[in-house]
Amino acid sequence: MQKIRIRGLIALFIILGIFVVDYLSKQYALTLTGTHTINSFVTFQTLNNYGIAFSLFNDIEDSYLWLLSSLIFFILMYICIELYKNLSNDFIYIISLSLILGGGWGNFFDRLDNFSVTDFIIIHYDDIYFPAIFNIADLSISFGAIFMIIHFYKTRNEHN
Repeated sequence: MQKIRIRGLIALFIILGIFVVDYLSKQYALTLTGTHTINSFVTFQTLNNYGIAFSLFNDIEDSYLWLLSSLIFFILMYICIELYKNLSNDFIYIISLSLILGGGWGNFFDRLDNFSVTDFIIIHYDDIYFPAIFNIADLSISFGAIFMIIHFYKTRNEHN
């Protein structure tokens, strides 16, 4: 029981930590105008994304934004329940769900606050650009997905 409580606190710390860092970074990005080169690989340029990943559905009508937001909310609630039910399972799985939830809630509340998600990080090398502009929440969700793939690969290999 103590192990589950500690894992729950770790998960909560990760979720809240990502949420706060994402919120503060987006607030900073909203103060920027134009393009700001950080180094030879990273540039900041603020963009409002009204859709989802890779700006899919970016031209969505306002009436559908509420439908999209509702769908995202229910998905996040499902992942919260999944995390709660699995606190005694593999620690990598708990970390992956926590990373996804931290980023998911960050983008969800940004969408509620601004009716869009603030993206601002551009990764590039010379004239070769990563195909998307993103934020800390997106990065967290991506790492969570990577950890989840590792978990499922590890679990599959243990069963064989």
